[in-house]
This record gives sequence, C-alpha cells and structure tokens, in this order.
Amino acid sequence: MKTVPGLLGACLLLTACSGTPPAAPPTVTVTAPATPSAPTAAADPAVLGWVDGFCAAIHGYRERTNAEAGTPKPDPGSVAEAQQALSATLGGIAARTGEVVDKLTALPPAPVPVAEKVRQAFVTKYTTARDRAAEAKKALDNAKPGDGASQGPAADAVQRAQQDIDGTYDPVAPMAESPELMLAAATAPGCKG
Repeated sequence: MKTVPGLLGACLLLTACSGTPPAAPPTVTVTAPATPSAPTAAADPAVLGWVDGFCAAIHGYRERTNAEAGTPKPDPGSVAEAQQALSATLGGIAARTGEVVDKLTALPPAPVPVAEKVRQAFVTKYTTARDRAAEAKKALDNAKPGDGASQGPAADAVQRAQQDIDGTYDPVAPMAESPELMLAAATAPGCKG
C-alpha cells in the first residue's frame, strides 16, 4: 500500500519539476446575440388609444365567441328543442356582433383616414351579421313550436351571419398601409389578442 502514495508523489514531483509550463486554456469569447432594437419612434397617444380600442373590440368578439362555443350543449330531443337551441345561437350572434358595433361606433374620431375606412368596413360587416341574426331569431321565435320548416332559414342565417364577418378576425391586417397605425398596433395591448 505504501507504493501507491510513493508513486503518486513521484508523478506529482516530475510534473512540477518539468521545464515546460502547462498550456493555458483556450480563450472563449462569447458574443451576445443581437437584440432587435426598440422602435425609434413612439406611437402617437391618440393613435395608440384608438387602435387599442379597435383591436380590443374585435378580439373581445373572438374570445367571447370561442368561450360560448366551448360550452357543451346537449343534443335537442325534439324539433321544439332544436328551435330553442337555434334561437339561442342566433341571439348570441346578434348580441356579440351588436356589442362590437357599439364599441366600434363609440371610438373617438379616427386619427388617420385609413383607420376610419377600416372602422366603417368592420361596422358594416358586424351590423349586417347582427341584423341578419336578429331578424332570423325573431322569425324563428314567432314560428309555431315544433315547426321543422322554420329551422332551415334559421340555420342558413347562422351560416350567413358567420360569413358576413369573415375576414374581420385580424383587426391589424387592414391597417397595413399606414405605418402610423402599424406602429400603434405593435404596442397596443388590445392588439395582442
């Protein structure tokens, strides 16, 4: 057993007494990746506020629609129950699209001409969907309970109301021609939805 410590000591002594110093470890330079710089210009507060409200109205519709659609509903057991379910669906569409119309029309005057053009296009689409759903709901609710023929037009109205607002789920895309609006959309909390 005494030979192992003796050999270890001899090896250490030979290493320490050798004339060449150990090579220095290689130097490693770490360069941090470039980070995108913050926008050099801040969005005009009036434009930012308007864009935030606009985006929030549209994203709020989408979030509310998804939340309501995610709630499982039992299959109707009769024609009368199917009428009630369709009526509730139409009522939900009318309420949600009506809420968007109210929010968009409550916004202050658009700070950029393109913004007003976009707002009017969205108000028109959501108003059309709201009115279509409300009229179909009224007709369905006025139909005799159990009237199977009343369901066809109501189901068509659901589909057409959804088609009326196709292309409105991205509130930022129509603003692309305005750098001012795009700058505001990049920082507006309502556009993060």
